[in-house]
Amino acid sequence: MDILPQPVRTLKFDAFWRWLQEHTQCILRCGSVDAMLYDHDDFHWLMMEEERQHIVQVLKGKALVGEMVMAGREVTEVTVAQDPDSGAQGHFLVELMGGPKEDPQVLYHFIMAHGIDPAPHKDLKH
Repeated sequence: MDILPQPVRTLKFDAFWRWLQEHTQCILRCGSVDAMLYDHDDFHWLMMEEERQHIVQVLKGKALVGEMVMAGREVTEVTVAQDPDSGAQGHFLVELMGGPKEDPQVLYHFIMAHGIDPAPHKDLKH
């Protein structure tokens, strides 16, 4: 039985950043061309913004293990799809794209423990 691939979902950077700040414990790893940060049971993730830069840090207690600084203004779109390497485990690949529109490149990526849930229907009341 063939499993149909999940469709790719696209977002703006600001929407992804807000969602990521609420799901820091769901990050399995993230990186760029220059660096890769991995999750570990002893680590926690911290997100912050400084001078128009978006910073992702991995800490052990209060000690900085590593950080990735992203220029969010350079990200043209964010794509979210089931990770082809670990999709059977339910992991999702988030790619932050930038560069020329005719030839976009992956600037940063995240492997998440789950996908981005669709927004609840606005007409429903709780």
